[in-house]
Amino acid sequence: MHVSSYCYVPFGIEPECNQFRILTLLPGSRKQPLKCILEHGEIGESPPYEAVSYVWGNSEDKVDITCNGKTLAITAGLEEALRHFRLPSKKRSLWADAICINQNDNDERGRQVGRMKDIYPKAEQVVIWLGEEREESDKGIAVALDIVETCRRYISEGGSLETISFNDKLAEKLFRKFRDSSEFGRLLAFAKIIERLWFTRVWVVQELALATQATLFCGNSSISWPDLMDAITARDRLNLWLSDHERNAYVFILERARQEWCAGIPRNLLSILFRYRILDATDPRDKIFGLSALTKSELSETQALQPNYNIDTTELYTAVAKEILRHSSDLNLLSVPRRLFGAGPRNLPSWVPDWSNTRLTAPLGLANYSDINELAFAASKSSMSQVEFDTCSSSLSVRGRCVDRIAAVGTVLRLEHLPRTNYHGIRIPKCAFVLDNWFRVAKVRESEDYILGGPIRDAFVQTLVTESSDESIETLRQQLDILERNAAIVRWISLLPTFLPDWVVDRAVYLAHAILFYDRTDQMTLAFRINLSSLADRRVFRTDKGYIGLGPALAEVGDEVAVVKGAKVALVLRPKESHWTLQGDCFLKGIMRGEAYLEDEISEMRIV
Repeated sequence: MHVSSYCYVPFGIEPECNQFRILTLLPGSRKQPLKCILEHGEIGESPPYEAVSYVWGNSEDKVDITCNGKTLAITAGLEEALRHFRLPSKKRSLWADAICINQNDNDERGRQVGRMKDIYPKAEQVVIWLGEEREESDKGIAVALDIVETCRRYISEGGSLETISFNDKLAEKLFRKFRDSSEFGRLLAFAKIIERLWFTRVWVVQELALATQATLFCGNSSISWPDLMDAITARDRLNLWLSDHERNAYVFILERARQEWCAGIPRNLLSILFRYRILDATDPRDKIFGLSALTKSELSETQALQPNYNIDTTELYTAVAKEILRHSSDLNLLSVPRRLFGAGPRNLPSWVPDWSNTRLTAPLGLANYSDINELAFAASKSSMSQVEFDTCSSSLSVRGRCVDRIAAVGTVLRLEHLPRTNYHGIRIPKCAFVLDNWFRVAKVRESEDYILGGPIRDAFVQTLVTESSDESIETLRQQLDILERNAAIVRWISLLPTFLPDWVVDRAVYLAHAILFYDRTDQMTLAFRINLSSLADRRVFRTDKGYIGLGPALAEVGDEVAVVKGAKVALVLRPKESHWTLQGDCFLKGIMRGEAYLEDEISEMRIV
């Protein structure tokens, strides 16, 4: 018998209407077809419900369910989640965006997206679906819960996860069991869980931050969000097997959003957009709309931020960039990393950030999940930005001066181009794979002194950490020495035949490491490791005058380094006829405190 398709009943007249839809999932076994009832309710006055957070998946991969007795097509990812959350003998009230919002009505979609900031906090809890059990995820959740139990004991005996280290005798006593090779399989499964798509989606920031409580489900295993955070924090700080600081950053930025929202800490629009730029969205406009609820600033009610799916991405991103610059006294917006490859929004000006770009590039001198407004430089001293917009050409007019021209550039540190960095417990710092190249570009081994005085090796390591480390120069020299030894291991690896099995390479690396670090107790510090993790998608360069710099991946020979009024950092600009295109920001050793900024020598520079 033919069953007609479900048709959405429109909501009442805007703006008085404060309605949303609640999904009642009818009971059934795991294999029975899904049946549900969709009803209107008033936000804040409806029966209790739980909000579902999940990954949409392929929007073309649809599955039919029965809704109000009629057929409704939903994504296979949501169908999988609902099938898991369905109870065997009683109804369950849920809110899931793909069903509860009519996705074919752009006007309703925009209005309901704007109400999600009220829908999620009023849910009893947010249930997070990571997906079915695979890659031994049950063992991954189990080891996470074991780490959590150990954390509780550690804290009860006076320890703190903020400062946990194996240098602490209590931590060594309690957590050393997780360093045993017998735990490597479970820790690998835990690492695989953090690589699941849910952790990379932009909508989950809002969904998690606004939740009163949240629980993650992976197959038949579950863990609360606070417990997951304790497990990942301990794993990251103790540098347990396969702990990846860059991957953990995805989790830490989600937790930071939750903490700041609960504490009522205001964050402006640029801070929000920058911090969560690494997260993805099916619709690139959702990189704005999916985060706007978290904004607590004078821009919150501007027209550009109101969900509107009738405008294109370029128009939206440009309008948002203009609003940010109009309300800012600095040019931090221009420090947002550019897209390296792939197609972005068409005809986007170079000064407008492409928020659909999800590359993880840290702000200069800051950790991966830091706030771009925490930039601690003063390349243009304490000057305030002076901008003008040309509507016809979409150009941005600023005031600044060129300092020097780039004469040589090093290899870009692109993590996806590196061979594996973990050799059965011996971990090679990622930048060790480009260190020799960067040394040659900076001429570290060809001269002893830097252009501004002092050892060139000191200038080089200070450039790597952008003079943002609290560690002494003696410690930094020691850290550079450790890095050079790791670079020697990289050279050794490059000489090995490619047909060798991994276990042979692991053994060779172990022997090389044993020789190079024989009778040495020094280790790479956590602070230095964090600084190095911020080098992704950057390259060392040298200028005509001999300055050493750390620049963006797009920087090339012939580009100019400029100091611009209101910009805390130096900018890399490329001449284009009578205008400039922005390639990104940079650190140039010796000018980051305003040494090259001369107010009476600046002039208009038009960026297109």
